[in-house]
Amino acid sequence: MRRILAALFAVLMGVVMVPMSFLSVFQDTEFSLNNSAYTLTESGENAYEIGGKAKAFNYFGVQYTCGGYMKGTFAYLTAAGREVSEDFFLEPGENATFYGFTDGYLEKKKGVRPLSLRFTPLSGDCGNFALTAFSVFNRKVLDKEIFIQNQKLKAGVNLDWGGALSYLKDLDSAVEVAKKDGRIILDSHAGEKSGGKVLSRSVNLINCHDTGRLVQQSYYGAFDGEGYEPGYFMESRWSYNPVQGGNQFGGKSKIVDVRLAETQLYIKARPMDWALDDAHITPSYMEATYTLDGGVLKTECRFVDFSGYPNRVSSQELPAFYCAEPLNDFIYPDENGELVSVPDLIFWPDAGYPNFKTSENWSAFTAGGTDGFGIGLLTPHHDTFLAGVYDRGGCSTADPAAEGPTSYIACVDTFEFMSFRPFEYEFYLTTGDANEIRSNFGIIK
Repeated sequence: MRRILAALFAVLMGVVMVPMSFLSVFQDTEFSLNNSAYTLTESGENAYEIGGKAKAFNYFGVQYTCGGYMKGTFAYLTAAGREVSEDFFLEPGENATFYGFTDGYLEKKKGVRPLSLRFTPLSGDCGNFALTAFSVFNRKVLDKEIFIQNQKLKAGVNLDWGGALSYLKDLDSAVEVAKKDGRIILDSHAGEKSGGKVLSRSVNLINCHDTGRLVQQSYYGAFDGEGYEPGYFMESRWSYNPVQGGNQFGGKSKIVDVRLAETQLYIKARPMDWALDDAHITPSYMEATYTLDGGVLKTECRFVDFSGYPNRVSSQELPAFYCAEPLNDFIYPDENGELVSVPDLIFWPDAGYPNFKTSENWSAFTAGGTDGFGIGLLTPHHDTFLAGVYDRGGCSTADPAAEGPTSYIACVDTFEFMSFRPFEYEFYLTTGDANEIRSNFGIIK
């Protein structure tokens, strides 16, 4: 029957494609599962056939009750008449909801008919599972780069890279990129201060050279385990490593959900495994809520892994932070509260992964000393930072954020990576000279 339906849809789509382009586009932040046009018929244990009319969609939602963690599989027909299926994951909850984009959302690919839903228990008590509602939606396809802004800051993410932070611009400090004697300078009033030629006054501070840069979530799990074969990175055997931006080959993490307001942005993504190829998207979700408040960007992070791989105690990056390299003077408040400048950091593996203890849970990179313009990272309740600079002085263009050289910080903490255990933390970014950064972070409780 499905083969017949597929053939029929392949023919019909040539007729219905034009009117479908005028179907309503949902731009709201809430999507109702009530009064759905689709019916659910049980076809087996935790399995449902979906009945209803054809409708173009790129987003779906389910409402359910379950005491454990489940994997769902959603099957549907595409506009080309091809049947596809994709996996998604559910956490325990009563009358809980899950929403997600279908594969190909960013490429404007759509389904035209839902076929079935199947659910597989992963962990915990899944005996009370019940699917209570289902619907599909046709959401507006957003630009791959989206932004939030207030009077002080403009922040942006790349949806191709799992919604990791790829852009931060200071709107209040006259930040410029200038060039003097072949050297790239990034500073407030850089041209005037250096006597060099101004190349740009629209300056991104976040390094966005590739999927491994950005400011993003990254976690380290099992080396070996049932069902997991480690990959290799930099000639080293690599652990299970969900990375928000993607993998080492440029493979993209999948965007699962986006909710956008003027000064707040919510992202949900299914990350790639850093050392493995594109076929190895991880069974995990990363969520990030970005909120601008004055001169501070707050990011609330959440991670849930559904792999079931063995637990592993490891050092973690909270978060991994990469900024434009001309900001390469590392500043932090030491254990006595004194601001310390470290102007000569090198590539962190070559330097033996240097750690710095802070008294105020923040550190920064500036254009030079405590008076230079810079960008700071605060992770509350964590006082140890790893830092380094890759290819110091290697930038050569008006957009150093897009170049290979970079300055790196990671707030580091050691804990046990566990599947089926949500992990949450928050971090903050701000800009200015060292005293302005300290003042902005000082009001965060």
